[in-house]
Amino acid sequence: MSKLVVVSNRLPLMPEKKKTASRSELVGGLVSALLSALDVSGGGIWFGWSGKTGKTPESAPSESWKLNRNRIVGFHLTKQEVDAYYNGFCNRALWPLLHSFQGRVRISRAENECYAKVNTRFAELLLPFLDPDDSVWVNDYHLFHMGRELRRMGYAGLIGFFLHVPFPSYDIWQILPNPKKFLAGIFDYDLVGFHTRTYRDNYVYTCQRLCGASWDGATLKVEGRKQRVGVFPIGVDPRMFARPDGQKRRPGSLRDTGIRRIILGVDRLDYTKGIPHRIQAFEALLKNYPQYRGQVSLVQICAPSRTRVPEYIEQQQMVESLVGHVNGAYAEHNWVPIRYLYRTYPHERLRVFYRESDVGLVTPLRDGLNLVAKEFIAAQDPEDPGVLVLSRFAGAAEELTDAVLVNPYLLEDAAEGIHTALSMTREERVARHKNLFEIVSRRSVDWWFKTFLENLAAARR
Repeated sequence: MSKLVVVSNRLPLMPEKKKTASRSELVGGLVSALLSALDVSGGGIWFGWSGKTGKTPESAPSESWKLNRNRIVGFHLTKQEVDAYYNGFCNRALWPLLHSFQGRVRISRAENECYAKVNTRFAELLLPFLDPDDSVWVNDYHLFHMGRELRRMGYAGLIGFFLHVPFPSYDIWQILPNPKKFLAGIFDYDLVGFHTRTYRDNYVYTCQRLCGASWDGATLKVEGRKQRVGVFPIGVDPRMFARPDGQKRRPGSLRDTGIRRIILGVDRLDYTKGIPHRIQAFEALLKNYPQYRGQVSLVQICAPSRTRVPEYIEQQQMVESLVGHVNGAYAEHNWVPIRYLYRTYPHERLRVFYRESDVGLVTPLRDGLNLVAKEFIAAQDPEDPGVLVLSRFAGAAEELTDAVLVNPYLLEDAAEGIHTALSMTREERVARHKNLFEIVSRRSVDWWFKTFLENLAAARR
């Protein structure tokens, strides 16, 4: 009997008795989405790196546990592989390259070779679990070449791939050591999915320029192979964020601190999120629109991320310095401009923060999609909603056109966007939210995985 097999670099949480600190970071929208996909399909396998290290490469998966009707199977990487494959090529080369931060790209041939070897080992260890009629769904940039390795080992079943981050332009892709060969390693997937039309078009054009591919609007033909390519923006479950009582305040809310009007930012602490630019834009708001002093506070939540990587340590220091600068320049004895919270919050708490905020400030410099934007919309009171201020460079901006769209690189533009949101009439807020909520509801997380899997099944026909 056929089954769905999900593959990702990391796995969802282990059972509580086995949970380690490193695993506690893995609860999120993507995990819930992929588990839902497995459940809806009748139960299957989720395969990936266990998050642990071993002294030598494993010849077989080393951990397995049950989660609902699904089997979670993990294996260990060596410390050298973690350093070269994950911390190295994935985080220092592919991550900045895919987000178009070419000045941050650091490429090593040895790390590139380790990336290829780890992709091969993923395929080798997964192969014994596969039946001919299974559907394999590989997720994200850590495993661009796993499909090719499965084909080399003789697997002929369906293999789909979804990229959760942007795909860059043709010229930036060529920063890779062998861009044509690296791109050709993706062609063995039956279906490749992206969040936005822009990312899909970048991929198609790069395939045309580098590999001579032909494109009919749905299918790429290259080197004797056919590949479906589609746009499937991931969504959220609106029910997780709705509060039917319509009340904004509850014990422990942000408004209990005495803040009059709230601008909320929620991000991983990553240089792609544009948090320093956001703080400077808020400072420009206070400078250019002094009526907001003493009336509006920015609450910036930053979830710790890659805390041992030098670039992320530098980012944390920069953010904390800017927060101190703005608070020192503008704070009064009864008002603090910025409340900076360096920690994670569960969805239950974020839902409250979203709902009681006047403005949701989502201004990444580059982002694959950004689920915070959709979570903020889903959590609002439709009778008195907050306003989403959204970066033009977030993937979500292609869908959420009724948000206040801003250029985060231009501080004055972002400040004007915040002012527009704060001064918007209730009638306009309600109208904009109605349109945005319709999109978030229609393109939910269920729509995302069902549509992707339907297109993957169609590739067989």
